Parts: sequence; structure tokens; C-alpha cells
Amino acid sequence: MPKSPRVGLIWLWNAVLEDKVLTAADPVLNAIIQNVDKYGTTLVPADRQHVKDLATGIKNKTITHQAGAARPTGWDSFAQVCIWLPGNLFTGPKNRADDPGDQFDAAVRFIIGVGSAQYTTLQTVNGKIDQYAKDRKKTGYAEEAYMSLGTIARTCFQRTPFTSTQWTWDSGTNKPKVKGS
Repeated sequence: MPKSPRVGLIWLWNAVLEDKVLTAADPVLNAIIQNVDKYGTTLVPADRQHVKDLATGIKNKTITHQAGAARPTGWDSFAQVCIWLPGNLFTGPKNRADDPGDQFDAAVRFIIGVGSAQYTTLQTVNGKIDQYAKDRKKTGYAEEAYMSLGTIARTCFQRTPFTSTQWTWDSGTNKPKVKGS
């Protein structure tokens, strides 16, 4: 997924807040409420409960999130879960030669499979975020992005594990990269 503040999950969240269509995020909020305990995060049970409570409060509009306002209890844990959903990740070496930076990590197709439902859904999320970034008046793009991301949040509970055969060494940069990228 893209990580850029301009276009990515953080950007999408902020954009739906600004455009007053935070209900678009309901599919992801519902999935987090139901599944955060299955995600294998490093969060302790109390922090996971804060995440559930915060997601519930945001969804029910009993907790509001506004620029410049004090952060509600559990905000950092909630943001961590939203940005680093397990289905949005694969485990691999750090400091990759083929790190996409702020762009969609297309090399993930070699890790989770180009034809897999997970990869196709991540592509959809990325494409809908890009479309929404280009035309903020079409909030349906945000809704579609969150609908697809909700699918990831409901169905993918673990990061794709590291498999050494999926990686190679780039002698030009002296760094690892995804085999095939």
C-alpha cells in the first residue's frame, strides 16, 4: 500500500474527515472491532480494548476526531492497527533495494501471488484512493476503498510470513529485493 502522507491510508482517513464522510470507514471500523484480537499485533489486551472502544465510538459518533483536538485514549494504538493491518503487510528484510517508497508495493505480487484475492483487493484499495485523491467530490471512491480494505481487515489476520526463496540479493545496491521485481 502507499505510505505517502499525500496518498495512502493516513491521507484517506484525513480526507474523509475533511469531506465529512467518515461513515465511509465503517467497513474497516466494523472489521477492526470484530477482529483486532486476531491480528497478532504487539498490542497488549488493554490496548486492543482501547482500539475496539475507539473504533466503536468513532463509528457511533460518540467520539469525534478533529484536527488540533486532544487525542482520545488509544489513538496511537488505533492508528497503528489501521495503517498496519496484517493483510496489508508481508514480512521481509529491511532496507530493500526495491522499496517502493510512497508508491504501491507492486512487488508484493511475488510474495502473496498476483492472482490472489488479497493482492487484487489491495490493488483495488490503492486504485480507489488514487481516484479519490484526483476527485474529492466523488466520495464513492473513498467508500469503495474502505469497503475493499474492510475485506482485508476481515479476512487477513496475519502478515504473509517470510520465505527466503522469495528474496534475492541486489549486488548493485548491496541490499535484498523481492525475487522477480
